[in-house]
Amino acid sequence: LKLQEPRRSAMDDEDDRDPGLAGLSPEFQAMVGGLAGHTASFAKLIERRTKLSEAAERKKDDEVYLDSYADLAIHEDMLRDIPRVEAYRKAIAACSDDWTARGDVTVVDVGAGTGLLSIFAARAGAKHVLAVEASRLAHYLREVVVRNSPHGRVEVRECLAENLELEAGQAVDVIVSEWMGYFLLFENMLPSVLAVRDRYLRPGGQMLPSKCRLLVAPLEDGAWRSERLDFWKDVHGIDMSALVPLATATACERPQHRLIDAAGLLGSAVEVCNLDLLHVTEADLKRFEVPLSFEIPPGRRLDGFASWFECEFGDAGWLLSTAPEQPPTHWRQTAFYLRQPISGGGGILVSGTLIVEKHETYSRGYRVTLDLEAPGRKRRAETFELR
Repeated sequence: LKLQEPRRSAMDDEDDRDPGLAGLSPEFQAMVGGLAGHTASFAKLIERRTKLSEAAERKKDDEVYLDSYADLAIHEDMLRDIPRVEAYRKAIAACSDDWTARGDVTVVDVGAGTGLLSIFAARAGAKHVLAVEASRLAHYLREVVVRNSPHGRVEVRECLAENLELEAGQAVDVIVSEWMGYFLLFENMLPSVLAVRDRYLRPGGQMLPSKCRLLVAPLEDGAWRSERLDFWKDVHGIDMSALVPLATATACERPQHRLIDAAGLLGSAVEVCNLDLLHVTEADLKRFEVPLSFEIPPGRRLDGFASWFECEFGDAGWLLSTAPEQPPTHWRQTAFYLRQPISGGGGILVSGTLIVEKHETYSRGYRVTLDLEAPGRKRRAETFELR
C-alpha cells in the first residue's frame, strides 16, 4: 500500500521562503522591514550612548581622584610614613651601583606627586628621570626637582600616564610607582602603570615594586564592635538600642581602614592575589576568588576579616608590609566586619569563599563578597563596597 504525501498549498510554499510574513501584502512587509531597521538603529544608538556615559563616568572618577591628590595633606601622610619611604629608598639605593655603571638608565616615576621617588632615582645614578604627574601638584613638582636633583636629570611631564608620549623608538629601563591603595587594589591606579609598561618598558626592564600580594585572615575584634555598636545601648543614661540595627548596617556596609591588633587574628592568612608586575594585565585585575577554611577556636568569635598587602622590590626583596604585626603605615589594615559575628562555641569549622570584583559603576572601586557557612549555622553572604 503506497501512502501519498500530504498535498502542499501555495501558502505552504510561501511559508518556506518567508514564514514570518507569509500572505501579507508587500506594503505591510515593507513597513515591518522598515520598523526592524529603525529598531536596529535605535539599539545601536543606545549602545553608543551607554558607552559614552560609561566613559563620562570614568572621566568624572578620574577628575575627583586627581583633585584629591592635589591636596597636600594626602602627600604629607605618605611622606610621614617611614616604612613606605624607607622601602622605596632601600629599593632604589640597591640599584645605584648598576645604574651608575651603565650610565644611561632612564626611569619613569608614574604618579610622581611631590617628587620623592624621582629625586631618589636621580641621586641613585639614573641619567634621565621622567616624573609623570597628572594633578595640579605638577606645578610645584617642577620647583622641587630643580632644587633637589642633579641639573636636568628629572623632567616633569604633566599628563595622565596613559597619555605619556616619548620619542619614536624610545624605551625606558625602570618604572617606579607607589600605586598601592587601601586593600592594595583600591583607587585602581595600577592600570595606569601597566599602560606605561606595555608601551615603553624595554625587554628585560625593571618594575619597582616587582611583585605585590594581598592577604586576608579571620579576625576577632570585640573592641571595634563595642566602640561602634554597643555605644548605642546606653547613651548618657538613655537606652538607644533601637538604633543598633541601623548602626550595624551603616558601620558594616563598607570596610574599615584601621590598625588591627595582631592578637585578634584567628588563623593563618590566605593569599587573595599575587601580582607579578612584569606580566600582570588589566584584565587580571577584574576578579579574584579564593576558598576560605578555618577554625574558630573555643571561646573565640569571628567578627570579620582583616586584610593587608606586601611588596617585593626585585633583588632587594620584600621590603614593604602592611601586616598587623609590622610597624604601622598610612594604609593601616582594611577590615571587613560581619553584621552578625559567629561564635566559636566549643570550636567550629567555617568554610566559604571570598570574591573581589571591580565595581560596576565606580571605576576606581571594588566590591568584596564573603560567602560563609558553618555546621548548625545559617549560611550567609555579606557584601562590602570599596568606593
